[in-house]
Amino acid sequence: MARSARRLPVSGWLPAALTAVFAVAVLKAYSVPLADVAAFGGYLVVVVALPGLLLWRALRAKAGPIALDVAAGLALGYPLSVFIYVAARAAGVPQLAVVPSILVVAAFVLVPRLRRHWRGSGERAPLWWSWALSAFVVLLFCWSAIDFFRRNGLRWPGNSQPYQDMVFHLALAAEFKHHFPAMIPYVVDEPLHYHWYFHAHLAAASWGSGVELETLLYRLGLMPVLAGFVVLTAYTARAVVKTWWSGPVAVFFTLLGSAWYNTVNSGWMLVNLWISPTQVFAAMIFGALAYLVVDILPRAATKREWLLFVLLAAGVAGAKATFVPMLLAAGAFVAAVGLVFRRRLDRTALIATGLTAAVFVAAMLLLFRGGSAGMRIEPFALRGLHESYLAMALRLAVGWLGVWAGVLGLVVVGRRLLDRAVLFCLGLGLAAIVVVMLTSQPGGSQMYFMSSAKPYLVIAALAGVAALLGEPARWWRKALAFVLLAVMLGGALTIVNVYTKPIEETAATGARGYPRRGGQIPGGGVEAMRWLRDHSSPDDLIATNVHCLPVTSPPCDSRSFWVAAYAERRVLVEGWVYTDSAMKMAGKRKDYQRAPYWSPEILAANDRAFTAPTGETVDVLRDEYGVRWLAVDRRVPADIIGLAAVADLRFADRNCLVFEIRR
Repeated sequence: MARSARRLPVSGWLPAALTAVFAVAVLKAYSVPLADVAAFGGYLVVVVALPGLLLWRALRAKAGPIALDVAAGLALGYPLSVFIYVAARAAGVPQLAVVPSILVVAAFVLVPRLRRHWRGSGERAPLWWSWALSAFVVLLFCWSAIDFFRRNGLRWPGNSQPYQDMVFHLALAAEFKHHFPAMIPYVVDEPLHYHWYFHAHLAAASWGSGVELETLLYRLGLMPVLAGFVVLTAYTARAVVKTWWSGPVAVFFTLLGSAWYNTVNSGWMLVNLWISPTQVFAAMIFGALAYLVVDILPRAATKREWLLFVLLAAGVAGAKATFVPMLLAAGAFVAAVGLVFRRRLDRTALIATGLTAAVFVAAMLLLFRGGSAGMRIEPFALRGLHESYLAMALRLAVGWLGVWAGVLGLVVVGRRLLDRAVLFCLGLGLAAIVVVMLTSQPGGSQMYFMSSAKPYLVIAALAGVAALLGEPARWWRKALAFVLLAVMLGGALTIVNVYTKPIEETAATGARGYPRRGGQIPGGGVEAMRWLRDHSSPDDLIATNVHCLPVTSPPCDSRSFWVAAYAERRVLVEGWVYTDSAMKMAGKRKDYQRAPYWSPEILAANDRAFTAPTGETVDVLRDEYGVRWLAVDRRVPADIIGLAAVADLRFADRNCLVFEIRR
């Protein structure tokens, strides 16, 4: 015991423990009760991380460094817990979704041949490595606090004006908490063709821990994901580049690297960190898959490793739509290069490509079912209005080389270009670049391909730098390596104001820059909808008079989701954006969020019940559409007296009223 205590200051456990304490302190400072932190932490360890870690080791038939195994186990545990949850939710017993995970842990305790997977490999990272990765995790937690927590409270008015998409994510999580199969919850009869695993994870975590969905989405849900992403990116870099220093450097450039003066988008991870939770959630899961691929490419993988590959690929397919097409292209790229330059088929790359193709087809059939979210083929959509094709090509080439200049080192040291792991990273990057060059989406979502590929292009760039540094007696190659690193660093420094702005705002306004007045969500709105949640059935349908953002300024921006989000109930028609029907109505228009509703007769019937309430207009909602509840936002015109004459007032709080339609 004394020996263990003496080793603690020089082990990786100390920075990990201090990082965990810091995370708890940040969450406590931003209004998360310690009871919620403990409940979610217990759920995460018992239901997600521990079963995932044990299965990761069992399927690989070996243990690795503890930090890697924990992060990869978390990445595996997320999709496995989602798969279990949706089965339990479909069976009507979501509370029992935690049981299989507990049984897995019990099996590894009770079955003798499985007990060995509790033991680690004993392999240790250098102490400076552990402190460096912990520093990056702390940096991400600090950034989360000043860029997101500071502007988004958990109580009104701090939560009244979030980024619009956050309420969208909250509404989807609420839908998965109460229904499977799931639909779009904020407009009737719209199928959900979306990457929804993160929302199902939040729903499962809410059932398993008892924590409110809002707290999970706005505070707790991404904290372990961020830590896992840092660790997996670093270990994948080390596996590819074969040096310890490449891990922290890869994390640095993944988080901060950019084209010079942002001449072309290269994936700003920090900017989208919390407002696109599906991206970082999927990136973390894909980090474990990428590490696995890099590990098995030089050899023949076992059947258990291929099972692990399929599980992770299936997990990332439902977490974000960008990753599986890139994985498919990267596997085919490795196989094709091997055939051309080695004159033989790369069996591992071919199997990976075939399995990925199967996962891709299954995802298209089961998850997206023909939905495209407005993505369409439109070559060179990145070209400026008056920009020539040549100018565009030069801008893109120079811009992207500025971010990943180290790739030129691979050209100079040509033999590294044929390394399978390097080819895999390059294949991911090339796939992303091709998609960005050939497609368009009204909200610019094709750029998420660049964000998805960025860590692996950074790793390929560092492999080029390491190859130059590893060449003996060639001073000019070493000099070139530092020049390329300087170019990559220069890109980050040219847009440093993007990252310092939140720091300046924090210094000016304090640690809490919450909205001081109501915004998208009115005072009393959350309480009213939660009352409705607690006094209604999950199958009840709501009608509301709020559809637009802001509520009364035409033309209507239909990104209103808060009624569905906080009531955790389906709505006849609240907003209607982010649906396949809305994207079809929008066509190529950039202001797709202002496209009209495609069923004007439903919208008219809905609004008549609020502006001209009679027994007839309200009965139409009840009898033709199945509406039971009316949620009224007083900021939008409504005949309150008329409604009270034909429906029963059940709840009133400041700006919101809830009526029940008489049967």
